[in-house]
Amino acid sequence: KMGICMPRTGNHELKEKSKHYEGLVEARSKLNFPVTLAVKPYTEEEKLEENEKVIMFVRHGQGFHNLAAATSKYSCDCNTTSPSGNCPYLDPKLLDPHLTELGHKQMCPLAEKTKAMSVQPEVVIVSPLCRAIQTALFGFQHLAEKKTVPFVVYENAREISGRHICDKRRTLAEIKKEFPALDFSHIKDGEDPMWTEEREGYGHLVQRVYDFMIEVGKRPEKVVGVASHSTWLLTMFNCVLTAQDKSLRQWFKTGEMRAVIVRWSE
Repeated sequence: KMGICMPRTGNHELKEKSKHYEGLVEARSKLNFPVTLAVKPYTEEEKLEENEKVIMFVRHGQGFHNLAAATSKYSCDCNTTSPSGNCPYLDPKLLDPHLTELGHKQMCPLAEKTKAMSVQPEVVIVSPLCRAIQTALFGFQHLAEKKTVPFVVYENAREISGRHICDKRRTLAEIKKEFPALDFSHIKDGEDPMWTEEREGYGHLVQRVYDFMIEVGKRPEKVVGVASHSTWLLTMFNCVLTAQDKSLRQWFKTGEMRAVIVRWSE
């Protein structure tokens, strides 16, 4: 049945995590960041300091590219010396894919969880890719319906880019037409400025995730929602945020949310 993921997903994503992790850690070792970003799980009893924010990080629900990868007999080998061209993410039909039927179902428990939080986002920041936008709107549905909390699109919140068709965004005009309620003021380019035929380097990804957090730190809101992607979140919790709690470094499942406290310090 269309949209229901096959059991291979977990194994497939574990392989993906392992492949990315080594490259990310090596790239991070070559970068020097002046601001330290410490992270710990959010608890209701905690009182925020001036340089702290509560951030609810969310990975998008299952998209059609996730389904394609889970059901394909081929794995991604795009970063090898001799790629086969059989990577499931290269399918032209997967341009900026939507959520699957399962992806939509994953939004129900997510929406319940976000609504039940003792603190609520004053802004929701979202990747410009469709699956993340849908997740933000459905996952924070109680806020989207009120129309009092801005949903702001940031280019730097998007997934590792390049080569994979699923990580290429549509034109700004197309996205605005589908999602007119969002704030696109931070998106300056009509065409995708990041996607190329080559996969984005890990060093570039780590740097832009760090830059994203510096931007978030400058915003006035104390509680922030962020809807993004698996490798972006792996980069965030393993290369940009300093997490003593090792559970925070784990790969995000589709539709998963983690509420944390982030502290900015120089």
